[in-house]
Amino acid sequence: MRNQITTVITFLCLVSITACSQEEKPEIEENGNTPIVEVEETVQEPHQYGGWYCPDNLNGFPAVDLENWNDVPVVNGRLCNQEESRNGTSLIFIDTAEYPNAKPLDIQMPQLASFFNHSSQREEVVIILQAIQVQEDSIVGFRYLNGGNGSARLNEVDFISENAAAKKTEGKFISLKVDVQATQDEIWEVITSRDRTEELTATFDTDNLLGENWRAKTNVNFAYPKANEATAHFGDIHFGSYYVQNDYKSNGYSEKIFLGEDIETHETELIMVCGPFTDDYQKQLSIMQNWTQKVKELSEN
Repeated sequence: MRNQITTVITFLCLVSITACSQEEKPEIEENGNTPIVEVEETVQEPHQYGGWYCPDNLNGFPAVDLENWNDVPVVNGRLCNQEESRNGTSLIFIDTAEYPNAKPLDIQMPQLASFFNHSSQREEVVIILQAIQVQEDSIVGFRYLNGGNGSARLNEVDFISENAAAKKTEGKFISLKVDVQATQDEIWEVITSRDRTEELTATFDTDNLLGENWRAKTNVNFAYPKANEATAHFGDIHFGSYYVQNDYKSNGYSEKIFLGEDIETHETELIMVCGPFTDDYQKQLSIMQNWTQKVKELSEN
């Protein structure tokens, strides 16, 4: 399915002119269906070169399992061209006519690094795929393991040593894409309305591990029993498409749901990314397949 909205969002996230979001700190709301409002927080003046915080760019930069982090495409030894800044190879395109002294930093890509994400309110492992010097700024572009992209100044990330990076191999993400013959508004009603909670709960909590009050602690009709304490929740329209991101302390677990509606056909691509998982990967894969199919069924009917 040709997802026109997703294409537009991906372009906005990857070019150096603009971005889908600056760093924000969401508040956590633990009851009701009201979308959680994000509160802006100024941490450091954002750089001006693009590729900012786009965690919803799940088509441009899909989730990467830790064991595969070193296999992602990158550009080394030169600045990327415009096409490479749009196809997932790199991130920030620098116009050398405007910045003639711009150059790549002497860093071999990809690299693992840790980065404090002020939106998810936790330290995260990211894959550095670009490091450049523009005027007096040293900038890195990166992809999140759970999908999407971001960038920061060089002094905002801590590189992980080669030996330590070699040991980081556990954790797999589940990424599903489902075409739904329904609008994103219709799907949103299914995945957020309390009236649909019971129908969807049956797909992922057959053993009643979550308890009676689990729905008050999340913004969607889905929950992972091992998720534990939340650090941030977000669920709302984000640059024309509904987007959910719920982050937790436990093992860096996150849930991402993106609804990209084709503006001509009104068919919607539902993208769901959850993880990382270890020993329960296969069980959670089956659960998520059942959940997305139930959402499709309820939305289309």
